[in-house]
Amino acid sequence: MASYLMDLVYSLTCCFPGSPQLRINSRSFKILRLLGEGGFSYVYLVQDTTAHALYALKKIRCPFGQESVSLALKEVEAYTLFSPHPNIISSVDHSVASDKSDPGAKTVYILLPYYRRGNLQDLINANLVNHTRFPERRLMALFLGVCRALKAMHRYRVGKAPGGKGGVRGARKVREEAARADEEAEEEVRGAEGNIMIDDDGKTPILMDLGSLAPSPIAITSRSLALAVQDTAAEHSTMPYRAPELFDVKTGSIVDTKVDIWSLGCTLYACLVGKSPFEARSEETGGSLSLCVLGGDWRFPGEGQREQRGKQKQSQQPNGGASGMDEEAISEPVKEVVRRCLKVEPGDRPDVDELIGIIEDVLEQLGGPEGEADE
Repeated sequence: MASYLMDLVYSLTCCFPGSPQLRINSRSFKILRLLGEGGFSYVYLVQDTTAHALYALKKIRCPFGQESVSLALKEVEAYTLFSPHPNIISSVDHSVASDKSDPGAKTVYILLPYYRRGNLQDLINANLVNHTRFPERRLMALFLGVCRALKAMHRYRVGKAPGGKGGVRGARKVREEAARADEEAEEEVRGAEGNIMIDDDGKTPILMDLGSLAPSPIAITSRSLALAVQDTAAEHSTMPYRAPELFDVKTGSIVDTKVDIWSLGCTLYACLVGKSPFEARSEETGGSLSLCVLGGDWRFPGEGQREQRGKQKQSQQPNGGASGMDEEAISEPVKEVVRRCLKVEPGDRPDVDELIGIIEDVLEQLGGPEGEADE
């Protein structure tokens, strides 16, 4: 309880002089404000009291002893394993502290880079508020970076991660700290749907929130395993971005990295329209979101209305209605990327290498320098 009260104090006192401080190993930090929270974790904006550099500090409560500490340190292990990679976040430092109010509980602190531009959702929200949109070339360049990060995860093998042997040694050190066995060493890693931060250059996407990585592929050999995978997906992924095979996991099926391709397609659509394709369709029809996903029932704004246009005029806003975009505002090559990602059958979706090739072709069609941004 005392720990919960301290978090409340941190969030209330962040705007006043004399902000609380804490130490991560040998370094001291001043807590400036709360950036976000969820479940047992909080993220604070902190400042190094010596160098005055800004960082994001993730605080993870571990109320269930060593088991929950091991799960939290699995996230640190992933940061170490994939570092350095230009499109995957890496941790600066971490520590495990005892909870003074509860001897059986611990807290894991993870010090991360702070990105002033925020995340992709912040940009989507800004577009909705300002009635603006992403320049398509800038958007596709961002998604190319995300695909490259996913490729590093999807193609991971022990000793062949971006960090090489050094990254593996660092990851093993973290794993030993958590007193965990290396049970997943031969598995690929499936990147879960998570936050995409924008680097301070405004052009480079950074994949973060590696706490929900999972082994892939997973052969579903029993009904109990099917339910376990389904429950894990429900816990760690957002419904409007969740692949249909995770809504009703079938015994005898294989869950693999194609779930990330689906999530990426949903995210690209949200950048173009302002919300997930299945949120948009569910709101339009009044139907169940899960049924829309399972049936692959979605469309771009304006699609399906062409046959009605000769009969009556659309009573929409000049910019295309609530979505802020008509179908002509999205080029056909970009639409096709979304369509390829949102195939209901996993086998019909491209793998990450194929998707990189598709996006590179689209960038070539759109023309202009790859890193072009709308400053």
